[in-house]
Amino acid sequence: MKKNGSAVKKGINLFVLILIISSIFTACEQDFSEVGSDLVDNSNFNSLLFKNSEIDAHSVKVNRVQTNNSNVFLLGTYKDEVYGNTKANILSQLSLAVPDPSFGDNPVLDSVVLKIPYFSTAIDIDGQETIYELDSLYGNEPINLSIHRSNYYLRSLDPANNYDQQLYYSDQGEVFEQNIEPVALYTDENFVPSAEEIITTTPVVNENGEETNEKEVIRSAPALRTLLSNEFFKNLIIDQEGTSYLRNNSNFQDYFRGLYFKVNSPTGEGNMSLLDFSKASITLHYTYDYTVNVQNEEGETIVEEREGQRDLTLNFGPNRVNVFENDFNALPEDEKLYLKGGEGAMAVIDLFTNEVQLDSIREQGWLVNEANLKFYVDESVPNNQKQPLRLFIYDINNNSVVSDYTFDASTNENNPLVSRLIHLGPLSEDDNGNRFYKIRVTGLVNNIINKDSTNTRLGLTVSNNVNSTTLSKADFNPAVENLENLPNSSIFYPKGTVLKGTNTSEENTDKKLQLEIYYTEPK
Repeated sequence: MKKNGSAVKKGINLFVLILIISSIFTACEQDFSEVGSDLVDNSNFNSLLFKNSEIDAHSVKVNRVQTNNSNVFLLGTYKDEVYGNTKANILSQLSLAVPDPSFGDNPVLDSVVLKIPYFSTAIDIDGQETIYELDSLYGNEPINLSIHRSNYYLRSLDPANNYDQQLYYSDQGEVFEQNIEPVALYTDENFVPSAEEIITTTPVVNENGEETNEKEVIRSAPALRTLLSNEFFKNLIIDQEGTSYLRNNSNFQDYFRGLYFKVNSPTGEGNMSLLDFSKASITLHYTYDYTVNVQNEEGETIVEEREGQRDLTLNFGPNRVNVFENDFNALPEDEKLYLKGGEGAMAVIDLFTNEVQLDSIREQGWLVNEANLKFYVDESVPNNQKQPLRLFIYDINNNSVVSDYTFDASTNENNPLVSRLIHLGPLSEDDNGNRFYKIRVTGLVNNIINKDSTNTRLGLTVSNNVNSTTLSKADFNPAVENLENLPNSSIFYPKGTVLKGTNTSEENTDKKLQLEIYYTEPK
């Protein structure tokens, strides 16, 4: 019954989501029409559509990308029918939450718990249990996961570059793996991320700070949670009390240089998940002996020995790196637009490439009502079925979003899935079943035509979070002028797509990439 109820609720939630998206689009279109009718006297203007502006679009391969500029990281293997297999491993430093710790007398390590949260959504409640769904899980086949001690030192500053931030890239996995301990601290040969709620218990403490026999139940969202070796962390940390190794985090990170999370897929399938390292930790639970002065039945003060419990927390960071291995090595030489997250591919778009045509348009006195770039999925590509829900477009020359992003009234900072639906239209389908993305660029085009703004080059990528505007350094092939950065929302997202470009066969001219400009002009 619980599963059926959950399924019904998920169906209802999906229906409600569709209604919300539809209402947003309808409301925005109505608002636009009403505003337009106030501004334009229809008896003096002609409403027209122009689709013949000359534009250029081509794909570029991401050779490598900076991956130490984020709090979220991919772990696992992902199989894409178009782009092949991708493997994502992680190297991370650890930091003492409290440097130079004191463990008390006779410390005994009870357990060492690793916890790295997944991204999840609560979709139902069954009694006291919360039912979760993982938001960023790609595939569900088991993989081999191992965790190793790393001997590679991650620097925060680059001495070869004026001590600016040290950059680490997605292609450094081979170097990192040459510096890990061969014997793993942890292995799981059938690792699949679980959406189960995590339930733990802890003793209840009375008003005197003493533990009772009662237990407090603690419930938390899904996470990669496992036990690590007590002996290893006893030798690593507990036995080093008072030494320079634990005195501060600078010393500690040179002494213990971090953990390397390594995956393999024996079948070539597997799974990949997005992990939240900003909330990741390793917690050492230990007991220690202490004494207190108490009064006996005769009223005499005596010394009583007791056992207490403490925790020591290690946080992940500050330096963490995602490294990728790809089967995808080169772009096909054709007119299609290839987009792939991670160390993948993106598209570069130039609007109004014919200056004479642009000058002619500027002389017409157009009032731009709406402008869209419409990207059709290339359905002729075999296995091009797993489409990302959202795309992201940005100004390459200025490393920024365009004005349409900034002024999108549908912004929802709490839910990227339904955010900025006007500017960055989600994957949609026309009446004939053709899938497409519509990117609204009204403000950008209006500024170019009517405000003589400098034309700019645009970058198009897949995106797992359209609310994220952070960019990271990247190298591309072929090199493109001013193209030096890639959105993080594309870097930590494995999906890809193939879109139709500006040149298509005659029977598909209606689906080629075009800039649609809806405008009014004086009669």
